[in-house]
Amino acid sequence: MSVNPVDRVSPYPPIPHRDDSAGFARRREAASESALARQRARPAPETPTPGAGRPLPAEIAFLAAHGAPLVLLQYGATIARRQGVTADVALIAEGLIPEERFYRILATELSVPYLDPPPALEPSDSIELDVARGYARLAEEPRGLRFLFAPRGEQISRLVGVTRSSAGRPLFALTRPFVFEEALRRCSARKLAEAAAYSVERVTPELAARRALHGRAPLGFALGNLALIAAWLAPAPAIASSVAALLAALFLANIGLRLHVCAMRGRGRETAPALEERDLPVYSIVVALYDEAGVVPQLTEALRAIDYPPAKLDVKFVVECDDLETTAALRAARLRPGWEIIVAPPGAPRTKPRALNVAVPFLRGSLVAIFDAEDLPDRRQLRDAAALFAAADENLACLQASLFIHNHRRNWMTAMFCIDYAVLFEVIDKGASAAGLPFFLGGSSNHFRLSALRAVGAWDAFNVTEDADLGLRLLRRGYAIRTFASRTQEQAPTRFAALLTQRSRWMKGWMQTALVHCRDPSAYFADLGLLRGAAALVLLASFVAPLHAPIFLFFLAYDAAFGALLAPSTLGDGLASGLYCAVACGGLAASVRPRLVAMGEADILWLWPALLRWPLWGLMLSFAAWRALRELCVRPFYWDKTEHFPIAGARSR
Repeated sequence: MSVNPVDRVSPYPPIPHRDDSAGFARRREAASESALARQRARPAPETPTPGAGRPLPAEIAFLAAHGAPLVLLQYGATIARRQGVTADVALIAEGLIPEERFYRILATELSVPYLDPPPALEPSDSIELDVARGYARLAEEPRGLRFLFAPRGEQISRLVGVTRSSAGRPLFALTRPFVFEEALRRCSARKLAEAAAYSVERVTPELAARRALHGRAPLGFALGNLALIAAWLAPAPAIASSVAALLAALFLANIGLRLHVCAMRGRGRETAPALEERDLPVYSIVVALYDEAGVVPQLTEALRAIDYPPAKLDVKFVVECDDLETTAALRAARLRPGWEIIVAPPGAPRTKPRALNVAVPFLRGSLVAIFDAEDLPDRRQLRDAAALFAAADENLACLQASLFIHNHRRNWMTAMFCIDYAVLFEVIDKGASAAGLPFFLGGSSNHFRLSALRAVGAWDAFNVTEDADLGLRLLRRGYAIRTFASRTQEQAPTRFAALLTQRSRWMKGWMQTALVHCRDPSAYFADLGLLRGAAALVLLASFVAPLHAPIFLFFLAYDAAFGALLAPSTLGDGLASGLYCAVACGGLAASVRPRLVAMGEADILWLWPALLRWPLWGLMLSFAAWRALRELCVRPFYWDKTEHFPIAGARSR
């Protein structure tokens, strides 16, 4: 099996040195004699002691001269070979040496200062480039220093070799990588905030929510829906009948799509051979947190349970600058080496997608997973996704795992939420993926190629369902998105108010996404094709049913009881009756069958008593949809935060 290359090492720059001519030559000669004496005293890394195994890699060999046990270094080198990483990364990730101590020893070896915290850096023109190459220029030159270095792997080997062989005093200082990245964020806070907020506008401005919703578009959208309601009540039967027929056709399209994907689910399930540890790519995990101090212990425990080589796991927790409680909880959690807290710079909008964008320039992995604060992912989820990415071509941009509600026993609302999630992830998404049709990503447990994510401008900070919008933008750029057989447990809101605000935000985001992608219909269908474009629109118009279905059903029932629905007198009445009856029967089938299939797949058939409150659930969705329409006009970019609580006894599988 061929494995796609996903990691690469960036080239390292020449090492700056100072030479003050004759005066410095004398000091250099003395320093050379001293260095020669130290070199004679230190054990040569290329000549291991008997039984010690292979020669030590150059990036850790210098540690032996500073008191590091040779057996520990050999053990770290063995882990590095097995996992396919550099030995310094393996030593630090496995906790064999603290990161700060490693870089202090390296600074001593190179005879350069170790700075923590470092002085200010020059504002960066490209943060991603500075992170990749591991150095940046200092804003000032304390003690004649010009650069700050935070090397890894081959960069360390080159630094050690070049510094030993070069004459002169190095003009750089060292620090550890996470401190270096924090210094980059401080010096370029304004640029980082702007890039996080306007990343999509810099790549595809025509698909940016801020531009699409600027002006009267939201108001026009709201007035259009109100006009449909007015048409229902119009005294002219022709107008009411036309509106009813239009909505009935849209409902039928949604019914047909749901039944089709329900029939397709289970087909085309993809598997891939598991990868050896050395073939696994570096994997980044990003978790955006706000006011989540209470669930931090559960979150960190769930991430520790993930089965993936620690040296290849790059975890970023993104917190807002004023969320001191969550930041303190993360620091108290004693995060593993390689787990980093990123404080987002001040800026607007205060949304989850903006926080995710803040982390993008600092990601080391070629693959990226997004989790929410309350998530409990399957232990092998990252390994399974990595294997599927490796077996696929570069066109595969995203894999979506299933989400499952783990507090479904709490009350009837959490039970209904669990059933809805089972329908969405076990039936709709998997069926659409098997049929080659578009589907909308969930806000969690989606896994991306970092290259594809950057190509489309990552997340739209102004879209409150950033997941649905991102999936559609990936599809329009020619990428593929699929589902895969893995599960993440999530938490449903337990209070009605929290449930209502969450559903309102989702529906507002779908409305935003519809307005964004329908601004230019010709370009939309040119990108997706007629069939896939129509299917995406039908899915995207899911908010239409909660807005208008209750009124439609009321008039349908009224016409059946007191009108001509069941006894049409003209051909036109007969056609209308047939259409409305098809909607009623098809709607029942499209509601019952996917739920039964999904509940069987998720092994939650015993939750069927919750379905007795289905009408209440439908009224909640209708109320949430109209609330979302109002918010689209009043505060289109406001993010209604969903509260989370730790679940007793919750564990990853």
